[in-house]
Amino acid sequence: METWLVIGISGVTNGGKTTLAKSLEAYFTAHLHKTFFKENLILNKVVALCQDDYFLPVDSPRHELVKKLNHINWEILGSLDMDRMCQDIMQVLGQKFILYNCHQLRHARSDEDSEMGERVESMDEFNLFADHFLSNFLAKYDENGTGSRTTNLIKKSKNESYQSMNIKINVLLLEGFLLFNHSFTRDLCSIKFHIHLPYERCYARRVQRVYDPPDVVGYFEMCVWPLYEKHYREFKGRKDIYVLNGEIAPDSIFNYVLNSIKDLL
Repeated sequence: METWLVIGISGVTNGGKTTLAKSLEAYFTAHLHKTFFKENLILNKVVALCQDDYFLPVDSPRHELVKKLNHINWEILGSLDMDRMCQDIMQVLGQKFILYNCHQLRHARSDEDSEMGERVESMDEFNLFADHFLSNFLAKYDENGTGSRTTNLIKKSKNESYQSMNIKINVLLLEGFLLFNHSFTRDLCSIKFHIHLPYERCYARRVQRVYDPPDVVGYFEMCVWPLYEKHYREFKGRKDIYVLNGEIAPDSIFNYVLNSIKDLL
């Protein structure tokens, strides 16, 4: 049974989330099979998945059209194949796994807050098993014939024996603009970072990029920014998400994130 640390990086468009994710992946890859911030942790494996790789094809009938612009709305979860992304995540983690330092999984969620359609009750601090948190998705995963029923062991972060034993730890880096707006990917992440930009700076960066399909006139003002604000409000008050200033230098953001991960471990 492998031990995984799942790190989530979200943020506004053109905020620098991909740059940060790639920098972390490169750093971790260069330190494979070495001590990982703590004497008892050895970095064993690094895997990175990007939400942008799961956009539906342009001709998918599942897309929502912005009628005033005659343009696909790419800023919503419905524009993404999140079932496929979650299946890929589960294939990476394996049938049985341990999530390292997952104390935030004890947050209660309501029916409306869970895309899995299941109410997850508040988890007792001393309960080592949190299989129910993934049960609906795992049932779907099994129905697809890609894996057998599994139990996922969640060790509480304050377990002294677990904190002191020697562990080969794997890192899964998840990156995406709606990563924390989907309950599965949000709750799976033990450490979460979100990069924010003010409107003017975000717009200035956006217009310098070329997208396929390209933005139409008014798309940023009508869709990109209003929906970013809407999605950001959904998790803005959470204490388990580090909000980063995307206006500062990428190297400074990287060093801050690296030190934060070290402190949390």
